Amino acid sequence: MLDPAKRYTGYTAYEYLEPGTDYREFAYAAQLGRVPAYTGLDLTTEQAERARRLLETEKVISLHEHVQVFPEDMGQLREHIRQGREPTGYEGLSRSGLTAVFDNGMDGTCCISSDAGWKYQDVLFDLGVRMADLAHQDFVVKGETLADIEEAHATGRIAHVFALEAATMIEN
Repeated sequence: MLDPAKRYTGYTAYEYLEPGTDYREFAYAAQLGRVPAYTGLDLTTEQAERARRLLETEKVISLHEHVQVFPEDMGQLREHIRQGREPTGYEGLSRSGLTAVFDNGMDGTCCISSDAGWKYQDVLFDLGVRMADLAHQDFVVKGETLADIEEAHATGRIAHVFALEAATMIEN
């Protein structure tokens, strides 16, 4: 596992809000150590060191992720989604080695106001709330251009590119 990125300050999603007042508090699944560590390929020491060096020094972009953290008790998932405050996993991202991540958001679980999911208003709400949270810290930055990704790399940050997997939100 990589060490936390030097720029990561320990920020957790929505820490600027008051739990119990601004949102319902849930116990979240651990971002680190929740599942057995990936043992990887059978690499030589030299190959493993090279992989670590590449992750730490080169631009690494993941084109399809979901970087939210889910409740520890998945039986609470629907209640959690309904409040529209899915937290970004900043701690996990800090150890990812990524330069940029294309985050496909709530995907088919975006059911804030409708059981049908991915309504236009829900997608806009989700994007707005998550971008507002992003603005309260400075490790993960909103990525909109190649220059944003290059700037993130130069400053030890991660560019977060908000993406959507489908056009479902155009009224199903």
